[in-house]
Amino acid sequence: MRRILRVWALCGAFAIIWQNSANIFRFKDLQAFVAYSDGVAPEFLTNMNYSTFLELHRPKHHSGNSTSAASNNSTNSVSSNSTDSTVKAYFPDFCEDCMWSGQLTCAGRADFLRNRYNTPNPQDAVMNDRKVCKNPPLQIFWRDDGIDELDSIFAQPRMSRGNATTSPMLGRISIYFYETLRKDVGVDLVENMRRQYADRNNTETNAQADIAIIDLFRTFPGRTDDAAMADAFVVPYPHASHCVSKPTGVWMAACRHIAHELMQGGVLNKLDHYVGNHKRHLFLNVINQGNSNPTMRETPLSLTIGPRYKSTNIIVPYLNNLPSFQPSAIRGRGEGWWTRPRTYSVTYFFGMSNSKMRHSPRLYRKLFMEEVQNNWPETVGGLPYAIRVMTKRNKPPSRLFTHMYRDSVFCPTFPGDTPPQKRFFDVIMMGCIPVVLEFDTNEGKKSWHQPGGQPIENSYPWIKGSNSTDPSNEIDYRSFVVAVTGGVENVRPTVEAIMRNYTEVRRRQLALMEVAPYFSYGMGEDAHRYPDAFSKILSALRYYLDGPYLGMR
Repeated sequence: MRRILRVWALCGAFAIIWQNSANIFRFKDLQAFVAYSDGVAPEFLTNMNYSTFLELHRPKHHSGNSTSAASNNSTNSVSSNSTDSTVKAYFPDFCEDCMWSGQLTCAGRADFLRNRYNTPNPQDAVMNDRKVCKNPPLQIFWRDDGIDELDSIFAQPRMSRGNATTSPMLGRISIYFYETLRKDVGVDLVENMRRQYADRNNTETNAQADIAIIDLFRTFPGRTDDAAMADAFVVPYPHASHCVSKPTGVWMAACRHIAHELMQGGVLNKLDHYVGNHKRHLFLNVINQGNSNPTMRETPLSLTIGPRYKSTNIIVPYLNNLPSFQPSAIRGRGEGWWTRPRTYSVTYFFGMSNSKMRHSPRLYRKLFMEEVQNNWPETVGGLPYAIRVMTKRNKPPSRLFTHMYRDSVFCPTFPGDTPPQKRFFDVIMMGCIPVVLEFDTNEGKKSWHQPGGQPIENSYPWIKGSNSTDPSNEIDYRSFVVAVTGGVENVRPTVEAIMRNYTEVRRRQLALMEVAPYFSYGMGEDAHRYPDAFSKILSALRYYLDGPYLGMR
């Protein structure tokens, strides 16, 4: 049977490559193809484009043609022309987020024209001057089955202290965990926010990491109750979660709705070992620095999602609270999963505007949409793409994003209000190659946020060249990230160039496989079992303690 399958593979390879290559095909290339199935990449595959790879490997129902996709996989796919598609309902042709002027959306402008002039096609009138309001064509080969993923990890049983007996960092660092914070900013706040985050409908996804990190420090097997034996002291005040909880009922810039006196009396005054050890006290400021309260920014040592304003800021990734993003799930996906055939070349679902951020780099999202509408063909690299502006009033379920991003080769993560974005880490763990725009900074470095923006070394956790952890533990982001220079008009040529070289696509996908677990926080049964984001945090903390700032080496 094995011999028959190999002969079948040889015949298929010969037919496809004969059609797609201008070179004379040699029999030894067929032998090389068979060898590649055992993990050895032959030389001729360097020039194979990604669409040829798909023809060789995937079933017909994965074809990029919407008709064949719908007919061959009727239970899991829909044509983009389907009038009863529940998926398309989340992405209206008319983009509601597009701003006409001031606070008036294009939809509002259309309503005005309809009421004043009784115009039969008010949207067409708007489109004459606001083409970006029109979403590009959308092809979705998936039918929403309505089944959500399992509950948030916050809804699942927690690991208790004493049950964790192993850790990649056990024996390398000793942690003192404060239990003396006032309850309204300590244990009661943590438990209240955990209940909120356990709710499937909770939308504060960007601020949840501090609750997970507190759980992990509390149960870390290297924790000590003897302050004299501690290398570092953890202050379990979840500042990011406190900010988004809005205890006063309002949101104020720089989290000023959380009074300094509250943090001083409930947190800082409760740290019995602070004097003489202040440089070894770790605070959790796991929110964008610009949104945090100045009291937290002034702490001597802190975790943050970035950017890093001083060398004692340790940047950490955002948290994804779904079970499929746990380290065991990510590590359980073999090489074949990461390099499997995909349906889409590029997938990007995003919001266009933020009324609170008038000068936000989100502008590049609008410019990108205009580029897609004006200059992109129906396919990129031989595959369809899914690019759509989302409506605020009908946000798609997370299962849609999970499916679409996992089934795409490239996922743009263009500038948001702050660097970086949660989406950046999510698409990595979904096996999609992130695409960013690269700009020059004032320091002669590179930013993935905006011209003159924060350097990447101060924006991403454990990135190579950041001097934020031991060099052996740094992550080479450029091994997998596609950094596009020269503006949004160069996104398609850059992506197409990579797709013409399948081995380069595969190389980046395998790089994702290696780094993805380090952006996942192991919780519950996964806590302290694998090298993950938390073990990276401990490693970076150890590097800080051993460095010249403290001179403990």
